[in-house]
Amino acid sequence: MANGSKRHGIFYPAYLRLARLSLTWERLWPALWPATALAGVFVIAALFELFNYLPIWLHAGLVIAFLIGFLAALQKAVTRLPRIKDIQAKHHIEQASGFDHRPLTALDDTLAAGQGDAQARALWRAHQQRMAENSDHLKLGIPKAGLAKRDPWGSRAAVALMLIVGVIAAGSDSFSRLSRAILPELNALTLGRSVAINIWITPPAYTGMPPIVLHKSNQIANPAGQDQPKILNVPAGSTILAQVNGGGALPQLSVSATANPANTLDFNRIEADAYHLETELGGAALKTGDRLSILQHGHELAGWPMTINKDAAPTVEFSGAPDATPQLRLQLPFQAKDDYGVKSVTASIRRLDGKKIPGGEDEIILRLPLPGEEETSVKGKSNHDLISHVWAGLPVLVHLLAGDEQGQTGLSQVEPVVLPERRFSHAAAKEIYEIRKQLAVDKRSRILAGLKLDQLTDQPELFDGNNTIYLGLRVARERLKRDQRELAVVQVQKMLWDIALQIEEGRAATAGADLRAAQRRLMEALDRNASTAEIERLMNEVQKALEKFMSSLMRELQQRGQLSPLDPNAQTMTNQDIQRMLDRARELMRQGSRDAARQLMAELQRMLENLRSALSRGGRQSQQSKEAQQMMREMRDIIRKQQKLLEETHKRAGRDPAEREQEGKKDTEGLTDQEGIRRQLGKMMQKLGEMMGKIPQGLGKAEREMRQSEKALGKGRQGQSVGPQSRALDALRQGAQNSARAMARRMGRGRGRANGRRGPGGRFGAFSGPRLRGMRPGNRDPFGRRQQEEGNQGTATGRVKIPGESEMQRARKILEELRRRAGDLWRPELELDYIERLLKRF
Repeated sequence: MANGSKRHGIFYPAYLRLARLSLTWERLWPALWPATALAGVFVIAALFELFNYLPIWLHAGLVIAFLIGFLAALQKAVTRLPRIKDIQAKHHIEQASGFDHRPLTALDDTLAAGQGDAQARALWRAHQQRMAENSDHLKLGIPKAGLAKRDPWGSRAAVALMLIVGVIAAGSDSFSRLSRAILPELNALTLGRSVAINIWITPPAYTGMPPIVLHKSNQIANPAGQDQPKILNVPAGSTILAQVNGGGALPQLSVSATANPANTLDFNRIEADAYHLETELGGAALKTGDRLSILQHGHELAGWPMTINKDAAPTVEFSGAPDATPQLRLQLPFQAKDDYGVKSVTASIRRLDGKKIPGGEDEIILRLPLPGEEETSVKGKSNHDLISHVWAGLPVLVHLLAGDEQGQTGLSQVEPVVLPERRFSHAAAKEIYEIRKQLAVDKRSRILAGLKLDQLTDQPELFDGNNTIYLGLRVARERLKRDQRELAVVQVQKMLWDIALQIEEGRAATAGADLRAAQRRLMEALDRNASTAEIERLMNEVQKALEKFMSSLMRELQQRGQLSPLDPNAQTMTNQDIQRMLDRARELMRQGSRDAARQLMAELQRMLENLRSALSRGGRQSQQSKEAQQMMREMRDIIRKQQKLLEETHKRAGRDPAEREQEGKKDTEGLTDQEGIRRQLGKMMQKLGEMMGKIPQGLGKAEREMRQSEKALGKGRQGQSVGPQSRALDALRQGAQNSARAMARRMGRGRGRANGRRGPGGRFGAFSGPRLRGMRPGNRDPFGRRQQEEGNQGTATGRVKIPGESEMQRARKILEELRRRAGDLWRPELELDYIERLLKRF
């Protein structure tokens, strides 16, 4: 070794020590592999919590077995560890360096014979010199344990992979899982004492979530027969009701990541070895935590991972830009979201210049109706009548506010918009409206407004010398002059608005205002889900106001000499049609379909607004409009006759065959009626073809189905004719809708060309042909009724289907049957209670 150290420098001893360590590892690692593999398997089982599925005695036995096995394998590896000699280390270096003839060993050799022979010594020195030259550039190489020969299946890789997965799965809980595996907790459940734990977690009512039920017992694995959740998702504010029976000591409930006593509540003893606790999660004592535990004797009886979900504030935004509708309504498209349900959405409107409402607040608050009750995501369009407001026609800023059950609010971005305003055509009404508008813009314009009112009263011919209007203008003038309060300006503005409306619309203006007020009260009651009695009362008010409005409208037309628009030959919507809509809405509300009733009332309100617009514009029907309306009246007559024939045929088909034989004449009458209806339809189709160039889709199918009905009736087969008649009726209705759309498009284009401009969209065509111009195809029929359009006054859009007549009849029958059963006292109490709950909303 000394010779080698001199020839290879001071690092040669370090090389030898490293070589000995490398050889030691190559022999030690295979000997330690059994103990290492055993420890790895134990750690894997601990990280995946496999011991939790074992009884405590088996758990403890396995821990002891693992420990004994590990120590035995370790002792065996240490006792078999050999001592590495220098010659073995040199040989390892020679092999790693790739030397031939073992030069490092040769350097430590001595001359055995020929010590006195000078020639032999010379040869020996030459040999060692050659060995020294061959042993330059020493290398250690990488230790080679040779474990692959002992583990041909590569189980060591599987153990390493499972360890990595286990650490990732356990996360921050790795050390606690390992400690629980090495030292299992000895509590009442593990020691075999009779303990039953029952926990009921009831989320707040506004969340709409079902209760969470947890059970744990050492007698039964899962008493409820339900899978226990891996992670409890519990809303903040939930009520926890826990019961523990057994265990022999007062238990505690803990909500904490580490079962910190600071977040622990004691149970109440209700009897011997029975305990009870009720508390609110997220309250003063149990604010936060990620684990729900039941403790006893300082140890955990049961525990579940848990996440406390705090109620987030709702979000709301405009789904489109606020704008004015053709009916001069402010349309606010919106969408809002909340984790447990949006309770309300309101709009706040402020002046662009920040000025307040004279004598009032600095903003307008509008309640936006929602399409459902506290849905998590809502989207709709809400229309609001603000043309009578003093800010009409002024630029404003609008933002939305959404609220949830907890009182939290969310705000939208601010959108600028100009509030829609009414355009008056009468010169005096227009001047009065401008005076009113100026008072809203500048409070100091009292003097100028008074002078303009004086000018108007000096020219009574501007308003046909109407004494009521004259007195109203003088009262407004004197109030501005003598009453300096801001409230006086508000009162004068209201007076001027009513006067302008009366000049523009006549006496019907007052009745129209009363009708709008009654409709608004009804819509507000529907929005807040008022009682049935209140809804019924408000419906009666609407009906009375409507009758008053129509009567005033008739008188106004007579005075103007414009009664022709209300002539039956020119009407597209009769009083009976309006009354039927009211009756249908009333029936829907009685059946509980309030959303559909709300939408139907909004439709009626739009039609009446178009009626008022038609009155204010005046005019005469064009010949083209008269022809179109006559066509549609004939179409309605055909549909009515086909409906009547279908009802009669259905009655005859349900009678006894012997009775039908005695009433054979009725079968012939049905055939005659069907032929007459078909001929009338044929003439109608010919007129439509001449008028529009083609026959609308659906009418041809109706004619074919009528022929099939005639064949069945001719053979006396009443039952077989019901199907063709029903299909003919459906095809007639479809053909009527297609005809209405085609006429609207044709007349709209014709009016646009004739007048050189597009008429105001969406006006009601009940009074004259010009009302039809500018209509959007498919939105209205010539009766002025909408077919499919979004944006309803008082309702969200496009999401409520109004039931048809057959659906309403079916609902009426169900309601009558429920009431009949509710009066049957012999039925089981549980069934009667259920029926009573069903009928409660009606």
